[in-house]
Amino acid sequence: MQISILTCAAGEDIYTAWGHTAIRVIDSTNNTDLVYNFGTFDFSEPYFLAKFVKGSLEYFISVNRYGDFLAEYQYYSRDVVEQILKLTDEEKISWQQALQLNLVGANRFYLYNFITDNCTTRVKDGLFKNSNRQAAYIPVTSFRDEIVKAPYQQGIPWIGFGIDLLLGAYSDQQPDHFKSGFLPPLLFSQLANIKGLVIKTNTNKFSGTKANSPINQPFIVLVCVFVFYAFVSKWNALLTQRIAKLMDVLLLFLFGMGGCLVFYMSLISLHTACYENFNLMWLHPAYLIALVLYFLPKNWIGQAGILFFSAIIGLLITSYWLPQHFSKEVFALMAIALLLNYRLIIKGHYAKIV
Repeated sequence: MQISILTCAAGEDIYTAWGHTAIRVIDSTNNTDLVYNFGTFDFSEPYFLAKFVKGSLEYFISVNRYGDFLAEYQYYSRDVVEQILKLTDEEKISWQQALQLNLVGANRFYLYNFITDNCTTRVKDGLFKNSNRQAAYIPVTSFRDEIVKAPYQQGIPWIGFGIDLLLGAYSDQQPDHFKSGFLPPLLFSQLANIKGLVIKTNTNKFSGTKANSPINQPFIVLVCVFVFYAFVSKWNALLTQRIAKLMDVLLLFLFGMGGCLVFYMSLISLHTACYENFNLMWLHPAYLIALVLYFLPKNWIGQAGILFFSAIIGLLITSYWLPQHFSKEVFALMAIALLLNYRLIIKGHYAKIV
Protein backbone atom coordinates (compact mmCIF):
# COMPACT_ATOMS: atom_id res chain seq x y z
CA MET A 1 0.00 0.00 0.00
CA GLN A 2 1.15 3.53 -0.79
CA ILE A 3 -0.27 6.75 0.64
CA SER A 4 0.55 10.18 -0.71
CA ILE A 5 -0.67 13.73 -0.25
CA LEU A 6 -1.88 15.65 -3.30
CA THR A 7 -1.49 19.43 -3.22
CA CYS A 8 -3.43 21.13 -5.99
CA ALA A 9 -2.75 24.62 -7.33
CA ALA A 10 -5.28 27.42 -7.08
CA GLY A 11 -7.95 27.78 -9.75
CA GLU A 12 -9.91 30.64 -11.30
CA ASP A 13 -13.03 30.29 -9.14
CA ILE A 14 -13.12 32.14 -5.83
CA TYR A 15 -13.46 29.01 -3.71
CA THR A 16 -10.34 27.52 -5.39
CA ALA A 17 -8.06 30.51 -4.67
CA TRP A 18 -6.38 28.70 -1.78
CA GLY A 19 -5.73 25.47 -3.65
CA HIS A 20 -6.77 22.02 -2.49
CA THR A 21 -5.44 19.01 -0.58
CA ALA A 22 -6.43 15.36 -1.03
CA ILE A 23 -5.16 11.88 -0.14
CA ARG A 24 -4.16 9.24 -2.67
CA VAL A 25 -4.21 5.59 -1.57
CA ILE A 26 -2.83 2.87 -3.84
CA ASP A 27 -3.94 -0.54 -2.57
CA SER A 28 -2.16 -3.22 -4.57
CA THR A 29 -4.00 -5.98 -2.71
CA ASN A 30 -7.39 -4.78 -3.94
CA ASN A 31 -5.94 -3.28 -7.14
CA THR A 32 -7.35 0.21 -6.41
CA ASP A 33 -5.95 3.71 -6.83
CA LEU A 34 -8.29 6.12 -5.05
CA VAL A 35 -8.31 9.77 -4.02
CA TYR A 36 -10.11 10.82 -0.83
CA ASN A 37 -11.36 14.40 -0.98
CA PHE A 38 -12.66 16.26 2.09
CA GLY A 39 -13.44 19.45 0.13
CA THR A 40 -16.69 18.37 -1.53
CA PHE A 41 -19.90 20.41 -1.30
CA ASP A 42 -23.16 20.54 -3.23
CA PHE A 43 -24.08 23.72 -5.13
CA SER A 44 -27.67 22.46 -5.41
CA GLU A 45 -28.06 22.40 -1.63
CA PRO A 46 -31.20 24.41 -0.67
CA TYR A 47 -30.30 27.90 0.59
CA PHE A 48 -26.67 27.21 -0.37
CA LEU A 49 -25.47 30.83 -0.13
CA ALA A 50 -27.27 31.53 3.15
CA LYS A 51 -25.83 28.38 4.73
CA PHE A 52 -22.34 29.20 3.47
CA VAL A 53 -22.48 32.72 4.93
CA LYS A 54 -23.82 31.42 8.23
CA GLY A 55 -21.24 28.65 8.39
CA SER A 56 -23.81 25.86 8.51
CA LEU A 57 -23.09 24.45 5.04
CA GLU A 58 -22.05 20.81 5.31
CA TYR A 59 -18.95 19.70 3.44
CA PHE A 60 -18.33 15.99 2.95
CA ILE A 61 -15.74 13.44 1.95
CA SER A 62 -15.90 11.87 -1.48
CA VAL A 63 -13.76 9.28 -3.24
CA ASN A 64 -12.69 9.13 -6.89
CA ARG A 65 -10.36 7.12 -9.04
CA TYR A 66 -6.99 8.81 -9.29
CA GLY A 67 -7.15 8.97 -13.09
CA ASP A 68 -10.48 10.81 -12.98
CA PHE A 69 -9.23 13.18 -10.28
CA LEU A 70 -6.10 14.03 -12.25
CA ALA A 71 -8.05 14.49 -15.49
CA GLU A 72 -10.30 17.08 -13.83
CA TYR A 73 -7.32 19.17 -12.68
CA GLN A 74 -5.72 18.84 -16.08
CA TYR A 75 -8.94 20.15 -17.65
CA TYR A 76 -8.86 23.23 -15.39
CA SER A 77 -5.10 23.70 -15.88
CA ARG A 78 -4.26 23.28 -12.21
CA ASP A 79 -0.99 21.64 -11.19
CA VAL A 80 -1.05 18.65 -8.85
CA VAL A 81 2.01 17.87 -6.73
CA GLU A 82 2.23 14.48 -5.04
CA GLN A 83 4.23 13.78 -1.88
CA ILE A 84 4.67 10.04 -1.34
CA LEU A 85 4.86 9.35 2.38
CA LYS A 86 7.07 6.93 4.28
CA LEU A 87 4.71 5.23 6.74
CA THR A 88 4.72 1.84 8.39
CA ASP A 89 2.27 -0.81 7.21
CA GLU A 90 0.33 -0.43 10.46
CA GLU A 91 0.06 3.36 9.98
CA LYS A 92 -1.11 2.97 6.40
CA ILE A 93 -3.77 0.42 7.33
CA SER A 94 -4.93 2.54 10.27
CA TRP A 95 -5.33 5.63 8.09
CA GLN A 96 -7.03 3.73 5.27
CA GLN A 97 -9.54 2.25 7.73
CA ALA A 98 -10.19 5.70 9.18
CA LEU A 99 -10.86 7.05 5.67
CA GLN A 100 -13.26 4.20 4.94
CA LEU A 101 -15.06 4.90 8.22
CA ASN A 102 -15.42 8.55 7.17
CA LEU A 103 -17.41 7.40 4.14
CA VAL A 104 -20.10 5.72 6.25
CA GLY A 105 -23.40 7.55 6.84
CA ALA A 106 -23.27 10.78 8.80
CA ASN A 107 -19.50 10.43 9.22
CA ARG A 108 -19.14 11.88 5.72
CA PHE A 109 -20.31 15.34 6.73
CA TYR A 110 -18.71 18.15 8.70
CA LEU A 111 -19.10 21.90 9.17
CA TYR A 112 -16.38 23.73 7.28
CA ASN A 113 -14.16 26.18 9.16
CA PHE A 114 -11.65 28.48 7.45
CA ILE A 115 -8.80 27.77 9.85
CA THR A 116 -9.58 24.75 12.02
CA ASP A 117 -11.60 22.29 9.93
CA ASN A 118 -11.22 22.23 6.16
CA CYS A 119 -10.03 19.93 3.37
CA THR A 120 -6.41 20.47 4.39
CA THR A 121 -6.73 20.20 8.17
CA ARG A 122 -8.70 16.96 7.77
CA VAL A 123 -5.75 15.49 5.85
CA LYS A 124 -3.23 16.89 8.34
CA ASP A 125 -5.18 15.64 11.35
CA GLY A 126 -5.54 12.20 9.78
CA LEU A 127 -1.80 11.93 9.18
CA PHE A 128 -0.74 12.90 12.69
CA LYS A 129 -3.52 10.88 14.32
CA ASN A 130 -2.62 7.67 12.50
CA SER A 131 1.17 7.96 12.65
CA ASN A 132 3.84 8.79 15.20
CA ARG A 133 5.03 11.86 13.28
CA GLN A 134 5.21 15.32 14.83
CA ALA A 135 4.32 18.59 13.10
CA ALA A 136 7.30 20.56 11.84
CA TYR A 137 7.80 24.30 12.21
CA ILE A 138 6.91 26.55 9.29
CA PRO A 139 6.91 30.37 9.49
CA VAL A 140 3.30 31.55 9.73
CA THR A 141 2.68 34.99 11.22
CA SER A 142 -1.09 34.67 11.56
CA PHE A 143 -4.11 32.91 10.09
CA ARG A 144 -5.23 36.23 8.56
CA ASP A 145 -2.04 36.78 6.58
CA GLU A 146 -2.27 33.40 4.88
CA ILE A 147 -6.01 33.60 4.17
CA VAL A 148 -5.92 37.13 2.75
CA LYS A 149 -2.79 36.95 0.60
CA ALA A 150 -3.97 34.02 -1.56
CA PRO A 151 -6.65 36.02 -3.46
CA TYR A 152 -4.16 38.85 -4.00
CA GLN A 153 -1.71 36.36 -5.48
CA GLN A 154 -4.40 34.90 -7.74
CA GLY A 155 -5.31 38.27 -9.25
CA ILE A 156 -8.59 38.77 -7.35
CA PRO A 157 -7.45 41.37 -4.79
CA TRP A 158 -10.94 42.74 -4.10
CA ILE A 159 -11.93 39.32 -2.79
CA GLY A 160 -8.88 39.37 -0.55
CA PHE A 161 -9.77 42.85 0.68
CA GLY A 162 -13.36 41.83 1.40
CA ILE A 163 -12.20 38.80 3.37
CA ASP A 164 -9.75 41.00 5.27
CA LEU A 165 -12.67 43.21 6.37
CA LEU A 166 -14.70 40.21 7.53
CA LEU A 167 -11.96 38.47 9.51
CA GLY A 168 -11.86 39.32 13.19
CA ALA A 169 -9.20 39.38 15.88
CA TYR A 170 -9.61 35.62 16.28
CA SER A 171 -7.84 35.13 12.94
CA ASP A 172 -4.86 37.27 14.00
CA GLN A 173 -3.60 34.54 16.29
CA GLN A 174 -0.28 32.96 15.40
CA PRO A 175 -0.86 29.22 14.94
CA ASP A 176 1.29 26.70 16.76
CA HIS A 177 3.29 24.06 14.89
CA PHE A 178 0.33 21.70 14.61
CA LYS A 179 -2.19 24.30 13.43
CA SER A 180 0.13 26.11 11.03
CA GLY A 181 -0.46 23.66 8.16
CA PHE A 182 -4.08 24.71 7.68
CA LEU A 183 -3.89 25.61 3.97
CA PRO A 184 -2.63 23.45 1.06
CA PRO A 185 0.72 25.23 0.40
CA LEU A 186 1.42 25.38 4.14
CA LEU A 187 0.76 21.67 4.69
CA PHE A 188 2.95 20.90 1.68
CA SER A 189 5.82 22.84 3.26
CA GLN A 190 5.18 21.30 6.66
CA LEU A 191 5.32 17.75 5.29
CA ALA A 192 8.51 18.57 3.38
CA ASN A 193 10.10 19.79 6.62
CA ILE A 194 9.37 16.57 8.55
CA LYS A 195 12.59 14.59 8.31
CA GLY A 196 12.22 11.28 6.50
CA LEU A 197 8.48 11.57 5.89
CA VAL A 198 8.39 12.34 2.17
CA ILE A 199 10.01 9.63 0.07
CA LYS A 200 9.46 11.28 -3.30
CA THR A 201 7.74 14.32 -4.80
CA ASN A 202 6.05 14.09 -8.20
CA THR A 203 4.78 17.13 -10.08
CA ASN A 204 1.96 17.03 -12.63
CA LYS A 205 2.35 20.32 -14.49
CA PHE A 206 -0.86 21.42 -16.20
CA SER A 207 -0.77 25.22 -16.00
CA GLY A 208 1.07 27.83 -18.00
CA THR A 209 2.81 30.91 -16.69
CA LYS A 210 0.36 33.31 -15.06
CA ALA A 211 1.21 36.99 -14.80
CA ASN A 212 -0.79 38.89 -12.21
CA SER A 213 -1.59 42.46 -13.24
CA PRO A 214 -0.67 45.11 -10.65
CA ILE A 215 -3.53 47.29 -11.90
CA ASN A 216 -6.82 47.59 -10.00
CA GLN A 217 -5.30 47.14 -6.56
CA PRO A 218 -7.77 48.08 -3.78
CA PHE A 219 -5.38 50.48 -2.04
CA ILE A 220 -4.78 52.52 -5.20
CA VAL A 221 -8.48 52.67 -6.03
CA LEU A 222 -9.46 53.63 -2.47
CA VAL A 223 -6.87 56.40 -2.35
CA CYS A 224 -8.20 57.73 -5.66
CA VAL A 225 -11.76 57.64 -4.33
CA PHE A 226 -10.66 59.54 -1.22
CA VAL A 227 -8.86 62.21 -3.27
CA PHE A 228 -11.82 62.62 -5.64
CA TYR A 229 -14.30 62.74 -2.74
CA ALA A 230 -12.18 65.38 -0.98
CA PHE A 231 -11.93 67.39 -4.20
CA VAL A 232 -15.67 67.50 -4.94
CA SER A 233 -16.35 68.20 -1.26
CA LYS A 234 -14.04 71.20 -1.24
CA TRP A 235 -14.82 72.64 -4.68
CA ASN A 236 -17.74 75.01 -4.24
CA ALA A 237 -19.49 74.55 -7.55
CA LEU A 238 -23.01 73.31 -8.24
CA LEU A 239 -21.88 70.20 -10.12
CA THR A 240 -19.19 69.15 -7.64
CA GLN A 241 -21.51 69.70 -4.67
CA ARG A 242 -24.17 67.52 -6.29
CA ILE A 243 -21.57 64.81 -6.93
CA ALA A 244 -20.41 65.08 -3.31
CA LYS A 245 -23.97 64.66 -2.01
CA LEU A 246 -24.52 61.71 -4.32
CA MET A 247 -21.33 60.15 -2.94
CA ASP A 248 -22.59 60.81 0.60
CA VAL A 249 -25.74 58.82 -0.06
CA LEU A 250 -23.93 56.04 -1.91
CA LEU A 251 -21.30 55.67 0.82
CA LEU A 252 -23.91 55.68 3.59
CA PHE A 253 -25.69 52.84 1.81
CA LEU A 254 -22.51 50.85 1.10
CA PHE A 255 -21.11 51.29 4.61
CA GLY A 256 -24.48 50.35 6.06
CA MET A 257 -24.82 47.19 3.99
CA GLY A 258 -21.18 46.29 4.57
CA GLY A 259 -21.71 46.88 8.28
CA CYS A 260 -24.67 44.49 8.27
CA LEU A 261 -22.47 41.78 6.78
CA VAL A 262 -19.61 42.42 9.22
CA PHE A 263 -22.11 42.42 12.12
CA TYR A 264 -23.63 39.12 10.99
CA MET A 265 -20.33 37.38 10.35
CA SER A 266 -18.80 38.55 13.62
CA LEU A 267 -21.69 38.09 16.03
CA ILE A 268 -24.14 35.62 14.48
CA SER A 269 -22.41 33.30 12.02
CA LEU A 270 -20.54 30.13 12.97
CA HIS A 271 -17.32 31.29 11.26
CA THR A 272 -14.96 31.60 14.24
CA ALA A 273 -12.35 33.31 12.04
CA CYS A 274 -14.70 36.32 11.87
CA TYR A 275 -15.24 36.63 15.61
CA GLU A 276 -14.17 39.70 17.62
CA ASN A 277 -14.07 42.00 14.60
CA PHE A 278 -13.09 45.51 15.70
CA ASN A 279 -14.05 46.85 12.26
CA LEU A 280 -17.55 47.09 13.76
CA MET A 281 -16.41 50.29 15.47
CA TRP A 282 -16.40 52.09 12.11
CA LEU A 283 -18.23 49.77 9.68
CA HIS A 284 -21.66 49.09 11.12
CA PRO A 285 -25.39 48.89 10.26
CA ALA A 286 -26.06 52.29 11.91
CA TYR A 287 -25.06 53.94 8.64
CA LEU A 288 -28.43 52.85 7.27
CA ILE A 289 -30.11 54.89 10.02
CA ALA A 290 -27.86 57.81 9.11
CA LEU A 291 -28.98 57.40 5.49
CA VAL A 292 -32.56 58.17 6.60
CA LEU A 293 -31.43 61.03 8.83
CA TYR A 294 -29.51 62.52 5.91
CA PHE A 295 -32.77 63.60 4.27
CA LEU A 296 -34.32 65.08 7.42
CA PRO A 297 -34.02 68.83 8.06
CA LYS A 298 -33.00 68.50 11.73
CA ASN A 299 -29.49 68.26 13.23
CA TRP A 300 -29.70 64.51 13.91
CA ILE A 301 -27.40 63.69 11.01
CA GLY A 302 -24.72 65.94 12.51
CA GLN A 303 -24.98 64.17 15.85
CA ALA A 304 -24.68 60.80 14.10
CA GLY A 305 -21.64 62.12 12.25
CA ILE A 306 -19.98 63.18 15.51
CA LEU A 307 -20.64 59.76 17.06
CA PHE A 308 -19.31 57.84 14.03
CA PHE A 309 -16.33 60.19 13.60
CA SER A 310 -15.35 59.84 17.26
CA ALA A 311 -15.56 56.04 17.08
CA ILE A 312 -13.17 55.95 14.12
CA ILE A 313 -10.71 58.30 15.83
CA GLY A 314 -10.88 56.14 18.95
CA LEU A 315 -10.17 53.03 16.91
CA LEU A 316 -7.22 54.68 15.15
CA ILE A 317 -5.72 55.81 18.46
CA THR A 318 -6.03 52.39 20.07
CA SER A 319 -5.36 50.24 16.98
CA TYR A 320 -1.73 49.63 17.96
CA TRP A 321 -2.80 47.85 21.15
CA LEU A 322 -5.74 45.93 19.71
CA PRO A 323 -5.36 42.18 18.98
CA GLN A 324 -6.48 42.77 15.39
CA HIS A 325 -4.34 43.76 12.41
CA PHE A 326 -5.58 46.47 10.04
CA SER A 327 -4.12 46.57 6.53
CA LYS A 328 -3.33 49.73 4.59
CA GLU A 329 -6.43 49.06 2.47
CA VAL A 330 -8.61 49.05 5.60
CA PHE A 331 -7.01 52.29 6.79
CA ALA A 332 -7.70 53.84 3.37
CA LEU A 333 -11.36 52.90 3.66
CA MET A 334 -11.42 54.32 7.19
CA ALA A 335 -10.13 57.61 5.76
CA ILE A 336 -13.09 57.69 3.36
CA ALA A 337 -15.42 57.00 6.30
CA LEU A 338 -13.81 59.86 8.26
CA LEU A 339 -14.37 62.26 5.37
CA LEU A 340 -17.97 61.09 5.03
CA ASN A 341 -18.66 61.63 8.72
CA TYR A 342 -16.96 65.03 8.67
CA ARG A 343 -19.38 66.00 5.91
CA LEU A 344 -22.28 64.72 8.01
CA ILE A 345 -21.12 66.93 10.91
CA ILE A 346 -20.95 69.98 8.62
CA LYS A 347 -24.34 69.18 7.15
CA GLY A 348 -25.81 68.94 10.65
CA HIS A 349 -24.18 72.22 11.60
CA TYR A 350 -25.82 74.06 8.69
CA ALA A 351 -29.15 72.41 9.47
CA LYS A 352 -28.92 73.73 13.03
CA ILE A 353 -28.22 77.25 11.82
CA VAL A 354 -31.19 77.17 9.48
